[in-house]
Amino acid sequence: MKLTVREKRYLLAGAAIAIAIGLFYVFSSLVPNRERLAGEVELKKRTLAAQREVLLGEETSRRLVQQHGRRLAQLRTRLLPGDNSSVASAELQQALKNFADQSGVEIIQKNTLPERALADSPDITRVSVRIETRCDLEELVNFLTAIENYDTFLKVEELVINSFRNQRRYEIRPSLTVTGYIGTRSPAPAELTAASAPLLASPAPPAPGPGR
Repeated sequence: MKLTVREKRYLLAGAAIAIAIGLFYVFSSLVPNRERLAGEVELKKRTLAAQREVLLGEETSRRLVQQHGRRLAQLRTRLLPGDNSSVASAELQQALKNFADQSGVEIIQKNTLPERALADSPDITRVSVRIETRCDLEELVNFLTAIENYDTFLKVEELVINSFRNQRRYEIRPSLTVTGYIGTRSPAPAELTAASAPLLASPAPPAPGPGR
């Protein structure tokens, strides 16, 4: 059967439409969906932001570690000289004698206590001396102030004030336990534990004992 010119035109038009529809679906499948593409872009942006935060956090942590190491190195300079308790105890007793002479305090007895390593910082050792003194209240205040302001870190761990009546007046005889610290070895600054920093940086006030 021979097609007319009009029928041929219809067939060509239909074929062109079919080809156009086919090409549309092919290209639609190849081109990503806008919403899906936007979601992927947003996810990548969040991932990059998270990675940036991690990098910034690592840099901040590194700076804090370096600052902490320098701070601990500075604190270590406030330890008693020497790496054994005998040398440190002699230095501590000499310092207390100097403070007493400057303050008018009389040391009537002194005893060296056993050394003790810090439980949370084994490279730091306590060296303590217990002294019995005779003085008045103002002299005691000056003595305690000298201990607190000393370049080497000292801590009054115990303070007991005993009073005695002597010829119509009361006399005080304070008993003090004073502690210094030594390094048992010479580690790098980062090896000092964080627990030793607040210990050396902020001494606790002495606990007053009962008077008699």
